[in-house]
Amino acid sequence: MKRILIIATALAFLITTPGLTATKANSFQFSTSIGLGGGIPYAPDEFEEHWDPSFGAIVDVAVQRSMLELSVAFDYNFFFSNGQEPNDANILTAFLNLKIKPLSKSSVRPYILVGGGYYRFWIVDADITDNTTGYQGGAGVELDISKSQRLFIDVKQVFGRTRGINAENANTSHIAARVGLTFLF
Repeated sequence: MKRILIIATALAFLITTPGLTATKANSFQFSTSIGLGGGIPYAPDEFEEHWDPSFGAIVDVAVQRSMLELSVAFDYNFFFSNGQEPNDANILTAFLNLKIKPLSKSSVRPYILVGGGYYRFWIVDADITDNTTGYQGGAGVELDISKSQRLFIDVKQVFGRTRGINAENANTSHIAARVGLTFLF
């Protein structure tokens, strides 16, 4: 996945460099986004077997120029235990994300995103906490509502390097989907 992040970043730079220098009209666009959604436990098997789909929320602050957007996103998921004990799992991420929006001038903007940063997994009742690094990749679309608001929908796979809390020594992974509003400044 590390190679994918490096390759995606390099490709984004090569693709957008002509767009950044082609016109003087390009300026920075600042935005903040809030959204709600859910997540599906994906891996390892212990995570998928012991927890049901989650509900979650995201807050994102971004700056965009041409086809590239750089953001800091705080994303939270709460997974209900499907066992008899209330050992509900929580995942909080604080990621730096890069979005590539090839149709940045359109009213419909599909994008791909890659990101990484701080990943926290915890189960309160079991006194388990793992603060580690994580990364993600996904895709989404933004739809103009007005000059200062957009609707967004995205889906991403999120990985946490939580190898110490499961028998397989595998990364914890879930698939998160969000729907929300972006406010432009």
